[in-house]
Amino acid sequence: MSAYLHLLMSTTVPILIICLSGMLLQQRRPVDTKLLADIGLYIFAPALIVKALTDSRLQGRTVLDIFFFTVIMTLVLWILAFLTAKIFKMPNKTAQALTLTTLFSNSNNYGLPVLLLAFGHRGFALGAIYVIGQIILVNILGMYIASRSSMNGKQALIQISKTPLIYAAIAGAALSLLHQPLPIGIDEAAQLLGTAYPALVLLILGVQLRRTHRSGLHRPEVWTGVILRIMAVPLLATVVLKLLGIHGLLASVLLVQVSMPAAINTVLLAEKYDGDTGMISLIVSITTILSFVYLPVLIYFG
Repeated sequence: MSAYLHLLMSTTVPILIICLSGMLLQQRRPVDTKLLADIGLYIFAPALIVKALTDSRLQGRTVLDIFFFTVIMTLVLWILAFLTAKIFKMPNKTAQALTLTTLFSNSNNYGLPVLLLAFGHRGFALGAIYVIGQIILVNILGMYIASRSSMNGKQALIQISKTPLIYAAIAGAALSLLHQPLPIGIDEAAQLLGTAYPALVLLILGVQLRRTHRSGLHRPEVWTGVILRIMAVPLLATVVLKLLGIHGLLASVLLVQVSMPAAINTVLLAEKYDGDTGMISLIVSITTILSFVYLPVLIYFG
């Protein structure tokens, strides 16, 4: 347990430092977060997707299990968020924010280090395959959901077709299946750009937290989003894993990954498409803080 707590600190402290940097920068001078969001979505994210896919080996039964689990969980959580928003009669922007934070977890820069210590290198490798799917989903499906707050469905699809994200995913998957690595110079560039993506998103989160009023903590929809992410998601994931017959180490890895705090990437998407950034920033922050309590429990039972 002490080693796990040490890992949480080693991953949490960098997150806090970068977020605080964004908050301090916003306090000193106004920050154009829309420009930062465009840089992240049009340059850093495509590089990360291509690099992650070409470094992976997309084959085997394990990949199929992860694929089916990801697809089913995405559909189940999307329906859950939709029904919750309808029951509580949430406005469109609020409903989109709830959907984004319910669907997508911080499985990459937070989830992977946790898996490494909790389950070793084999668990880390399994988690990395899941993360590739999440990177693609959050930047393509997530973009579609976020853009629906200001566009209709057709306009949202047209907007996605104009971004390099989907083409980066196709190119990366093709290279991976063909076992074709990126040329050395391109590989290094993709590595540098992709590595910058989490830091940029955390800076935007810090800026948004500085802009967010504390009164937002009294919004019931914020706490609804928190409950869905840290309680409903693990319960539904357990059911889906049993129905798919996934067990052992893979089941433990997937349960932990899907139950991570709300994805910081959702802040970037909301910023780009004028979504409810205040609500999303609070849900991301609250679930990250609460993860220090509930994640050790999930790992123990997993």
